[in-house]
Amino acid sequence: MDRFGSSLFRIVWACACLLLAGLVLGGIQGFGGDGSQLVIFGTGIPLGFQDAKPYVTDGLGRLIYTIVPAVILLGGFLPVADWTATANKGERFKGLFLGLGLAIVHGLFLSQLAMLPMLAAGYRLLGSPFAPSILQADLNALLLGLQLLLWTVALSQVVKSNRGIAILLAYALASIGKLLAWIGEFGQDLEMPKALVRGLAFMGHLFPTESLPRDPLAWNALPLCLGGPLLLAVILLLLPGKASKRSKA
Repeated sequence: MDRFGSSLFRIVWACACLLLAGLVLGGIQGFGGDGSQLVIFGTGIPLGFQDAKPYVTDGLGRLIYTIVPAVILLGGFLPVADWTATANKGERFKGLFLGLGLAIVHGLFLSQLAMLPMLAAGYRLLGSPFAPSILQADLNALLLGLQLLLWTVALSQVVKSNRGIAILLAYALASIGKLLAWIGEFGQDLEMPKALVRGLAFMGHLFPTESLPRDPLAWNALPLCLGGPLLLAVILLLLPGKASKRSKA
């Protein structure tokens, strides 16, 4: 686990998240007046809506859907990419499978600690830290973070000179996958060919699933959306590395 950060880093991360959660608990008093104001540190902030609760719930879900995948991806990508960049093929496969497992565990630890301030906000604003909307957004965010991690590791085997581009490409695939999933759902209503609609829907499930935080999970698509990038990474790892090419020369 030292590949993904020292024990001191994890302690500081936990303390920072607990501190932020305490500030949220102490600073947010909930909704005031007729429900159109958000009371923070005793000051009412008008939100411009008669019932601001649905809008705050949606904003909190989007915040979770942004932070959690980013923490999982950025917390585990570079160590796994370094591990899979070795010349030894067996070490590369070890880095892929063992590294991904450790990255997922480490990402869960960091991301769920980062959830503490948002759980505190949910308690103040929604009456419960484990409101269904918060739990659904967290579950969708965990799946998106795992998909982004898998795709970034796979793309890093192609773009080896600049791994930051692999992160950018993974987020671009998430946007493309969202569009393809929409076409796969409403393409027949637009009178598109059925074969094209099915093909685009397949690609939409293969790419990272960027959906609304409140949408339910498509459990039947999980083998494809997780197994697809993992299989691609395995195929790319079978390609000879630079060191093996030089030795053959």
